[in-house]
Amino acid sequence: MKKLVIIAFLSIASISFAQETITSAQAQENIGKEVILKGKIASFKLASEGKSTNYINIDKAYPDNVFTIVVSNKYLEEHKLDIANSLGKEITVKGTITVYEKDPKKIPQIFNPLEIEIK
Repeated sequence: MKKLVIIAFLSIASISFAQETITSAQAQENIGKEVILKGKIASFKLASEGKSTNYINIDKAYPDNVFTIVVSNKYLEEHKLDIANSLGKEITVKGTITVYEKDPKKIPQIFNPLEIEIK
């Protein structure tokens, strides 16, 4: 009986803590939430000389982008990500969706994600 109770508890706990995967179109309604987002790399802008911020646009290219992943050079190096050769590839990213306050278009973004995978 004790084993049955433990199994039931673990099953309920895993369901309640499971994160739903969203699309870039659903990002706007999930601002402030930690999510897993899946899409395709539509465009990117790598940091120019002396800069350290890189932008990866998901599903729609800049200037029509609907979602952006913002990562530092250090992040790219630490996670061994080759963005320059990833255009059109599927990407899965986990992190909290925010909006840069000075962005007039209020494009949802994840800054330095918790996890990122490019296929």
